[in-house]
Amino acid sequence: MRVLVVEDDPVDATQCIALLKKLGTAEIETVPTVAAALLHLDDVIDGSRPAPDLVVLDLAFPMESGFEVLRRWRAHPKLRDIRIIVWTAMGETEQRLSEYFGVQKVVPKWAGPKELEQAVRASAGGCL
Repeated sequence: MRVLVVEDDPVDATQCIALLKKLGTAEIETVPTVAAALLHLDDVIDGSRPAPDLVVLDLAFPMESGFEVLRRWRAHPKLRDIRIIVWTAMGETEQRLSEYFGVQKVVPKWAGPKELEQAVRASAGGCL
């Protein structure tokens, strides 16, 4: 399984990567900004990069919003099959907006790594 982690906090990124490795994820790529994530998705759209099977997306970035990633994902047919887990410290409003976009799961960071692990397992569709 190929996973893209969009996370600007190094501690959270490390925690997510460790969890994905524990689950046996084959390929993990991490980008620290929304701009880098959008470039990654543009490469998927133009065929120069394979699509990830799963994106673990934070929403809170300085000067950026993870919702830009959700907008691009929902707007382009080549991206719609990618499963997305929103993993964020944001509140209930952001959770409802994420669900509106159709993400697989919204996991609040305060819920801990076990909740994220369960979401990844459920989203993997037997790939782990």
